[in-house]
Amino acid sequence: MRNRKLYIIVLFLGFLFSCTDNFTEMNVDTTRPEKVSASVLLTNAQIEIIDQISSTNVNYNIWKLMAQYWTERSYRDEANYNITSREIPEQIFRVFYAALYDLKDAYGIIEAQTLTEPNLESKQIVKANQLAVIELVNVFVYQRLVDIFGDIPYSEALDKDNYTPAYDDAQAIYTDLIARAEAAVAALDVSDESFGTADLIYNGDVGSWIKFGHSLLVKLGIGIADGPLSALGKSTVEAHYDGVFVSQSESAFFPYEKSLPYVNELYNDLVASGRHDFVMVKGMVDLMTDIEDPRIDNYFDDLDGITTPYGASGGSYSTKVHYDAALEEPDFPGFFMTFDEVQFYLAEAAARGWSVGADAETYYNAAVTASIIQWGGTEAEAETYLASQSYSSYDVWKDAIGTQAWLAMYTRGFIGYTFWRRLDYPSVLVMPPSPPTGVTSIPVRFTYPTNEQQYNSTNWAAAAAAIGGDELSTKLFWDIY
Repeated sequence: MRNRKLYIIVLFLGFLFSCTDNFTEMNVDTTRPEKVSASVLLTNAQIEIIDQISSTNVNYNIWKLMAQYWTERSYRDEANYNITSREIPEQIFRVFYAALYDLKDAYGIIEAQTLTEPNLESKQIVKANQLAVIELVNVFVYQRLVDIFGDIPYSEALDKDNYTPAYDDAQAIYTDLIARAEAAVAALDVSDESFGTADLIYNGDVGSWIKFGHSLLVKLGIGIADGPLSALGKSTVEAHYDGVFVSQSESAFFPYEKSLPYVNELYNDLVASGRHDFVMVKGMVDLMTDIEDPRIDNYFDDLDGITTPYGASGGSYSTKVHYDAALEEPDFPGFFMTFDEVQFYLAEAAARGWSVGADAETYYNAAVTASIIQWGGTEAEAETYLASQSYSSYDVWKDAIGTQAWLAMYTRGFIGYTFWRRLDYPSVLVMPPSPPTGVTSIPVRFTYPTNEQQYNSTNWAAAAAAIGGDELSTKLFWDIY
């Protein structure tokens, strides 16, 4: 997929380099073109975001390791929580802020448009829809950055003349993101279109973006269910639960294709790269075996092989349990946000006593069933599974939802990892054998990029102090248990 964007990268080389202004190891390139299509910028931003989310390249995205779905057989630094030797936080900053720059420029181009007759009213609606779609993607990215790091550059982040942006308070960012998302959803108008085919997620379908927006607001609300913003979380979820996805078909999938170069990053990482190092973690395979999870054959191949304790060294690759071959398909979909994910959020909201239209068990059953069917199972398999793994079969609701959401988010490592951080379940996650010096517990955030420490040191130091220290063990404001 990264090869697929060569034409964009060549065309906008200066633009992409300038996207790292605030990470000042790169200089501004003034060769960027003066006129750029807002549609191209949106497309490029969506690709950059989903490629980062989908990738399992250890230089870009190690969330499948952090969630302890997979581990490494030979090169085990990342599975043992060394995130700095490959500068992984730098890559996350670079990709997501580059996408945010694209979105900002696209927004500015559209906002500056002067609309005239004929069809002025229609043009005004399309313009408002396009701006709202961009805002929802902005919110999606910023929430992810906050949930990775805590305080981040926000109000000053996209000023190309400011090489040392201040970091904003994570709570203030969350509050603003909710306001932005609510304004965007309110601005969307199904009577007309938005971006058309330039929108690779929904092909410009405004009704789908409205459901995405409500679902995103539920995600934002649940994200702050614990901690000082819990009241805002509750009111946000209660205001938007009835507008979310109603089936898996409405989910925000990214349509990768079978042909190079329009393929899932997993294909590039697992097949084209020739890397044979990722193997399945004993904790997850044992759990799914013990509870007779019907997805086990869809998640893994070679189940007669050997599982590997998380972070441990491994033996021959051929003797191990591996990920299922479906993940190597070039058109394996990318996941922005899905129905089953949102149903787990609503199950959690109901378990907390919030008013969301149904009880926790109803949402829990819908989430588990949707996940099983998404992975090739049947309604009958889901019913059998839920008979033994019912919501009430767990001693506490956090175990029920945390464990089943973690299992369902397989391949979506960051989401599974975040369910674990918020709910502290499942209990199968363990410390690896060789963590870096001073790392004594499973990380609950990423440390800031080292080049921020070098080139934006004053603001980095202030942010580190504000969150309680730039450490892997520093809990974010919403992670209070």
